[in-house]
Amino acid sequence: CSDAQDKQFGTWRLKITPVDYLLGVADLTGELMRMCINSVGNGDIDTPFEVSQFLRHVYDGFSFIGNTGPYEVSKKLYTLKQSLAKVENACYALKVRGSEIPKHMLADVFSVKTEMIDQEEGIS
Repeated sequence: CSDAQDKQFGTWRLKITPVDYLLGVADLTGELMRMCINSVGNGDIDTPFEVSQFLRHVYDGFSFIGNTGPYEVSKKLYTLKQSLAKVENACYALKVRGSEIPKHMLADVFSVKTEMIDQEEGIS
């Protein structure tokens, strides 16, 4: 695409570094974790399982970088792991206890579990 074509179609370009891109993807995973927990509160029990699979793939990809990448990326890996654990715990609870917990109470159950994970990790 030429610059003239870009202006004609109203497109624009943004150049970012690979590290900034990876940090953005890592931030996205935190938002997906929140979306997952909120969806359970809204009675949507399919989204957590879809998000869990996606986060697992992203985590696996970040694991390849691990400690060999920039410090910021390896630091985000820890947060990504926590988000994945929260989503997987939500999926586990849905799978094992989902039928015995009324849908309107699921969000409360997950918020308590999330707080427990945060306390175990020393985040709160």
